[in-house]
Amino acid sequence: MKTATRLIALAVFLSGTFFVSSALACTTTAWTSATAGTTAGDPTTGVSRVSGLCGLEVTGTGHVVDTSPTAETTVIARFYVYAQLNAGVPVIFEAFSDDAASASLLTVTFDGANFVFDAGATASGNVPGKSGWNLVELKWTGGTGMDYWVNADASTDAVTGNINAAAGTMESVVLGATTALDGKLLFDDYESHRSLPVGALLAGDGNADGNINSGDIDMVVAEFLFSTLANGIPDCNLDGNINSGDIDCVVAIFLGSGS
Repeated sequence: MKTATRLIALAVFLSGTFFVSSALACTTTAWTSATAGTTAGDPTTGVSRVSGLCGLEVTGTGHVVDTSPTAETTVIARFYVYAQLNAGVPVIFEAFSDDAASASLLTVTFDGANFVFDAGATASGNVPGKSGWNLVELKWTGGTGMDYWVNADASTDAVTGNINAAAGTMESVVLGATTALDGKLLFDDYESHRSLPVGALLAGDGNADGNINSGDIDMVVAEFLFSTLANGIPDCNLDGNINSGDIDCVVAIFLGSGS
């Protein structure tokens, strides 16, 4: 196995599990490489995020590359994406059977309205997205198939869809825009490994303690009114902004009337 890497919210391939570290500085240096058009930042620099203090913004054909996989036969990957597009259907995630990223195994495209999953076999899957942050998770097994979830928790929910997958083993992945786009894409909380589902983050957990309570209300209020960044998941309604709607969302969950 190649050296493990991580950026912002990138967890990488380990034997049967995944590695999660604490929030890092806003940088792309933990990836194998990053092209022009990638910006790691926080809301104070205009870059939205789902959790922690940082997110990844890409424009043009900006993307980051991870070459840590080594002949992987099964891969589970989860990420959040927020599209602000004027036109185009960019490839936002792609996996390859080589480090040179020349032999594609699977692609995920998103035009701001619909996701299309293609694993190089006989059919592709088309799933509507939504405005704001979208949760995407997939489980790919070379020569067998690819399950995918869109805005569903892969640890608890049934698959959104399944398609056949062409044969091959995975050696690298690319996150971002690998084809030109008009506008920008935002990414956060990418994790990938071999075995268990990753699942969804607990939206509204502003202090990242694993619960929704009054402390989370305080964190969301502090960010909304005083620009004190919460280190958890303050964007409760996942619309890409921290505002009064998130306060209402957290209060509703805390009092038992939300989901």
